Amino acid sequence: MSILLFNGFLLLGFVVATVPDRLVLGSPSAMQAMEPPVKKCRYSRIRSMLQADCDSLELHDIPHHLQTDIQILLANVNRLRELTNESLAYYKNLAYLYLRDNFIQTIEESAFANQHYLEVLDLSQNGCDSLPKSLFQLPYLRTLYLGHNKLTDSVFKVEVTSPLVMLQLTKNKLTKLPDMGPQPTLTHLNVSDNVITTISTEELASYCSLKVLDLSKNPIKVDDNCECQTLNTWLKLRRINVYPDSLDCSSKSSAGNEECNNQLFNNRTYELYNECSSIIEQKAETEKARTTWIIVASGLSVMLFVLFVVLFCVHKRNRRRRRKQKQQQQLAANNANTELLNSNLAVGNS
Repeated sequence: MSILLFNGFLLLGFVVATVPDRLVLGSPSAMQAMEPPVKKCRYSRIRSMLQADCDSLELHDIPHHLQTDIQILLANVNRLRELTNESLAYYKNLAYLYLRDNFIQTIEESAFANQHYLEVLDLSQNGCDSLPKSLFQLPYLRTLYLGHNKLTDSVFKVEVTSPLVMLQLTKNKLTKLPDMGPQPTLTHLNVSDNVITTISTEELASYCSLKVLDLSKNPIKVDDNCECQTLNTWLKLRRINVYPDSLDCSSKSSAGNEECNNQLFNNRTYELYNECSSIIEQKAETEKARTTWIIVASGLSVMLFVLFVVLFCVHKRNRRRRRKQKQQQQLAANNANTELLNSNLAVGNS
């Protein structure tokens, strides 16, 4: 019996000694095995650009350990609450930044100070009620998503120099079109689902390149029939596609259609439109002058290169000619010495 007990204890000890640590309750390895794996940002290449995908990782801050040369950063559906001046300081090559569906309420003034190449920014579905002025001075920013926030008219009382092409502001707290000064590059403006009640040709005049305007789900009221028709005339004249299709002027009460047709746009409307158009013309002239200088500089470069090649060829030919003349002179001198030596030998023999 004692031998059986001894063999049993020996077998039990062997089993305990060979069981992996992760199966032993309370061991550190077992606790690590019970913890969920740490989620990390994933890298990939999109059209030769380096992308960091940090979507849905429950992040509370922008990670600082990512590769500094990333050009695309996805940080959608996280728990970000603010963007500080240091949040993006490590990543100076960003061209695309997506921060949709977070809890961002505070953005410090210099949060985008180092984003000199940023082209697309998505801040939609956050809690922003203000934006830093520096955001609207980014030199390459062309697409800006700001839908589903708490932005009011005061946010856009700022000089906008960014070359915006598309601005999305759906579902905010706007009561009128953004007053951002002349916008010569903006072609798409979405202000749907706000509380805009009025709209005028003066507000539209600053958007001289506008092609698409979404005004749907706004309580717009134009009580004057002539004003309503004037708005529709401007939209048609500038070929702006509006959603809904046009303002309904049929129920407005005012003078007859003939009197309305004779009504012209006010001077302020023309002034704002011409101011915006002049910026486009200046840019076109600058670009034309730049192209002309490039052509001239290229032509001069080609001429200088050709002249250099010609001079080099002439120099090489002259050098070869001088070398040949020198060789001929040396050969003539050698022949003369040979003849002189032969004549001296002949005199000596005689």
